[in-house]
Amino acid sequence: MNRHFFRKTIEEISSIIHNQPLASAIHKSVTIALRFPFIHIIDGTTVWDVFKRSLNAAIRDIEEHPRGKLFRRLIEYGPHHPDDPESLTCNDENILSDAECGLCVQFIFSHMVNRFKGELAELLSIEPCLELVQQLQNQGLLPKDVHLYWGDMVQERRRIKKDSGEFNTKWGRFTKGADGLIVEHILTKHVNPKNIIKIHGVIEVKSMPFSKKKVLRQINRHISRLEGGVKLGGMIYPPDHINFSSMLRIMVVPSTWKLSREWYRRDSEIVLPEPSDPPVQTRVEELQPYLWRIKLAWSQELLNQAAYEMTFWYMSQVGKHIYIKKSLPKAWENMTPEEAGYNAIKMMLYYILLGCTSDRQERLAIKLYNVYSFGYPLGVDSKDMLWPDDFSVNNKNEDGHKFI
Repeated sequence: MNRHFFRKTIEEISSIIHNQPLASAIHKSVTIALRFPFIHIIDGTTVWDVFKRSLNAAIRDIEEHPRGKLFRRLIEYGPHHPDDPESLTCNDENILSDAECGLCVQFIFSHMVNRFKGELAELLSIEPCLELVQQLQNQGLLPKDVHLYWGDMVQERRRIKKDSGEFNTKWGRFTKGADGLIVEHILTKHVNPKNIIKIHGVIEVKSMPFSKKKVLRQINRHISRLEGGVKLGGMIYPPDHINFSSMLRIMVVPSTWKLSREWYRRDSEIVLPEPSDPPVQTRVEELQPYLWRIKLAWSQELLNQAAYEMTFWYMSQVGKHIYIKKSLPKAWENMTPEEAGYNAIKMMLYYILLGCTSDRQERLAIKLYNVYSFGYPLGVDSKDMLWPDDFSVNNKNEDGHKFI
């Protein structure tokens, strides 16, 4: 494929996450996955196919969540306007109650942002995990013919508990499994040959820093669930078709560097620095025998920023769906349906803040409003609602030099 096609794909990804260096890194990581036939990721023949499938998986999870419908009502109807006594009353179809507004704010903050952030971390982790697998193959710790199954290609069964709380031997349906499995396929030479897999390693990707102990505990839970069988792509392997080797455990976490808080004003616009490559490189370390940690070059804050941009983008798509079928408010007549979606969430958060009934709800709503209005670096730290006048004096001039 030509460079123009590559650039177009990177620009499409960047239009959603608003960070071109990050979009380029995702493009590179997924390109590598598509290049090697022994890496199995979600169906797709191009980087955009894979990114879109990953994006849609997060969106589907959001829309199928019990609070997904609540979120759509927030964009379309919002909370009760305290200055409009004649507005619609709260019911299950339109205006949200104060309690529903609180649930919706928590849903955006804790579920939507984390869901998008997790997808980004998984896509970025493919490249360093492949490099580590190849390194371990060269050292003789892995066979040369292993396969790497990734993301939604890996499903494990849930354990079913007895009323007493004890585990029994019955297993439930297949659900999301480990983020990655290192698998060797073996065809037995018996009279009735069957496909046997030997699992050599489990990979767990985190979008925020966690302790080694906590991630290792989660990896061990995945290993325990593999005793009930595993589904790799469309193929189900029952327990008697699975062997376990000396299990490698690989954890992937983001870096901890912070985003710049610098900004300057250009006329009435607040300008933040252009996104740049990370200040560190991805690092791989062996913590103990058969346990490795990969620390991504990309940091938790940067992934947070991109995830907020993805939720903001998603809100524009919800707005597009709503306002194609419904007339725009008079004050918004010059907006596109997507722009109306962007504007709606900021307006609804503002109304929520006028009627907050709990400190937690107010704190989360303030953070969301500030981030969506002024960008993640400027909005995430403030405990108070920000206004344009809070940025009336530059902390940096246009040529990039700080004011003293």
